[in-house]
Amino acid sequence: MIPMVLPEPVIARPRHFTFLALSILVLGIALAVERVSYWSDYWITGRSAVGDRRPVEVTVGRTPINLPLNYIGSAIQRDSARGPSSQFQTLRLVMTWPKLSAAPELYGEAMRLGPRQNALLVELDSNPGRESIRARLEPFYRRLARSGEQAGPDGLRILRLSALGAAESDMIVFDPARATGFIARCLQKPGASGAVCHRALTLGSGLELRYSFDQNLLPQWRAVETGILQKIATFRLG
Repeated sequence: MIPMVLPEPVIARPRHFTFLALSILVLGIALAVERVSYWSDYWITGRSAVGDRRPVEVTVGRTPINLPLNYIGSAIQRDSARGPSSQFQTLRLVMTWPKLSAAPELYGEAMRLGPRQNALLVELDSNPGRESIRARLEPFYRRLARSGEQAGPDGLRILRLSALGAAESDMIVFDPARATGFIARCLQKPGASGAVCHRALTLGSGLELRYSFDQNLLPQWRAVETGILQKIATFRLG
């Protein structure tokens, strides 16, 4: 028989384990305090700002904008608008249709799932020179269309880009009456309950307006665009 040799005893130092356990406990408490402080500040400042209608003056690129604080959808941007860092490259707003009232409480859900409940996601962006969807209509989108032009709501025409039966719906909707008229791209991702349409147009002075809306609002596209443009015009200072 092979004699069994017991392992050497481990030199344990209980005090070291006690110190390690206390260190972990202190770190855990510090992390918990930091998180409680963070969420307390969020609920006190971020959530209270949701209903704050006070006007703030911000700058998008070189364009000054004056608008009620609660039109700004992002809590981070609301905080910046109230502080010294009030200059933005892109300002994200959220409002409802048809009243075009502020609805910052819908921002998070609309960003994740797309605009619902007649929400409109509106962006003011200082990114001049970007190629428009309209510029790609003739040389690109018409060639990708699966079945030619189809009639759409209120005078629009539709080019379907996705294959028949595809899990993702993709189409271009445009106003054929004007060469520089309305055009939007409507996408429905797999698992989504509806399609979201995206529209972009240049306002001048290096400012671009982008907005997203539920496809169900397409029959009202003229009123939606006119309303958004008029609302943004009331916010601009220059």
